[in-house]
Amino acid sequence: MMGSRNHGISIWAGRYHRHHEAAFVCMLMALALPGIARSQEQSQLVDTGVILSAKLVERSADLNRMIGVTPPFWMPSSEDIARLEGQLKPYLEGVGTPKAKVIAAKLGRYKRQYLGYTDAGKKRIFVNSFCHWKEDWFWRDSVIIVKDGGTCFFRVHYDLSSSQFEQLEINGDA
Repeated sequence: MMGSRNHGISIWAGRYHRHHEAAFVCMLMALALPGIARSQEQSQLVDTGVILSAKLVERSADLNRMIGVTPPFWMPSSEDIARLEGQLKPYLEGVGTPKAKVIAAKLGRYKRQYLGYTDAGKKRIFVNSFCHWKEDWFWRDSVIIVKDGGTCFFRVHYDLSSSQFEQLEINGDA
């Protein structure tokens, strides 16, 4: 794999190996900057992944365009994530696609990134999920955007007020 990291954007390109070789391009939007204070300004690790802080999300205008999140940004609480997680598997099982059912069956193997944003005055959470990660990867402080890779990568938006999921996107196979 080759990669570069520069104050703001990290780009990774490489090959994804599973049953067949599938090439994909992974783009990391680096969000962390030195000297970030604790509290709402620092991301929080949870069992299923990481809640990215509002300050980290605000610092990347490119991210907004890529994944369709809009300000004002906010940091979901661990309680918000627990409620979302309690509904994620049943939601995936109820979606009428075989790929969603594959993901639901293996959901515990995925790591997730949670970003709080606002759309038309409603608080929403963008959930970015992936099945392969390394503890030392940038996934804890950077949003991982991957093209291809199949069911290993999916994204979904969650409306906090209605407790509804929307816009499920599952990557295609290369």
